[in-house]
Amino acid sequence: MVHGIGSHIPGYSTRLAENLALNLGLTLVDEKNKRITILGQDDGKRELGILSLNRYRDRALQQEMIFAELTWDPIVAEEKAQLSFDNSGEYSFRRTFLNNSLKLFVNDTIPDVMMYNGTSRFPIQRAVGQAMCWLMSHDWQTLPDSGENYCDDRGVGGLSRIHDDFVFITHSLGSRITVDVLQLIASAVAVRAENDPDWGSIMNTLQEKEFTLMMLSNQLPLLQIGQSAPEVSGRIKELCEPQAPFADQRMFKTIRMVAFSDPNDLFSYAVPQSFLDEHVDSRLCPALTNVILNVAGVNKLFGGEFANPLTAHTEYDADPTVIDLLSHGIDTSEDNATKAGGCAWVETVSTTR
Repeated sequence: MVHGIGSHIPGYSTRLAENLALNLGLTLVDEKNKRITILGQDDGKRELGILSLNRYRDRALQQEMIFAELTWDPIVAEEKAQLSFDNSGEYSFRRTFLNNSLKLFVNDTIPDVMMYNGTSRFPIQRAVGQAMCWLMSHDWQTLPDSGENYCDDRGVGGLSRIHDDFVFITHSLGSRITVDVLQLIASAVAVRAENDPDWGSIMNTLQEKEFTLMMLSNQLPLLQIGQSAPEVSGRIKELCEPQAPFADQRMFKTIRMVAFSDPNDLFSYAVPQSFLDEHVDSRLCPALTNVILNVAGVNKLFGGEFANPLTAHTEYDADPTVIDLLSHGIDTSEDNATKAGGCAWVETVSTTR
């Protein structure tokens, strides 16, 4: 789990984790969780966040889910504090209650986007990369219980768990960050593979690896504005389809990108297929699903309809349909419906089909 804009403290995704575990029939959770303070370098110069881990299992102990929550907020907290004067009583009492609530939201969220596009970009990416390193290099027993730690993927066990199943759940800005980091990891492995047979084997594994990226309150189209074009674009078919002529150039077999958006969320956007072709590196082999639904209730107000935009941005982790879709996906055995809340769905097919 990778959070997005706004202030977060460790434990922010507990409701989501427990709802997913119950929906999957995983009713046991280890009494002791793990909490790793992520270091940016092995010399311990800078703390980049907290990786909190819980293990959920079924009663037969046949299935388990390790839910890992990354809190990268400490990277930006100090700079964001520069706006604290605007939240103080000296200024806030002059606003109406609703306007003050909206101003607090703006002060707490907009700076994150600006900082990711500026000086905090590399440290945030480093934090996410370190979290992935721990999960892809260690099982539950070998993950540290606590303390300040640096994951060296070049050491013993580096990326040894890459064959496990991974699902990334991201919120708002977290989607942009995670897509960027997956590409950086694949690029780094490709460079190492040129001179090291062991890394060549890992590269071959990644090229057959499928990842799922569940993007809650997705913002990819908004956050692409002002960014450079990817190194490789418009080549998804020739890199990623079965019998693709240039499959040896891809980074992954597939990254399933599932974009959740509430139309009443001011910070959420559906993703057109053209976005993948133009703005996502084709070597990631992205495949797109849009999920459009109301997580905020719609009410009558002054003769019209109104849905709280803040609720529409934050309440995905409590919506039963969202939880069901995250847990089980769509049911394609019947036309026009899923088992998740009776959602209607439409499949996009190739024009050659």
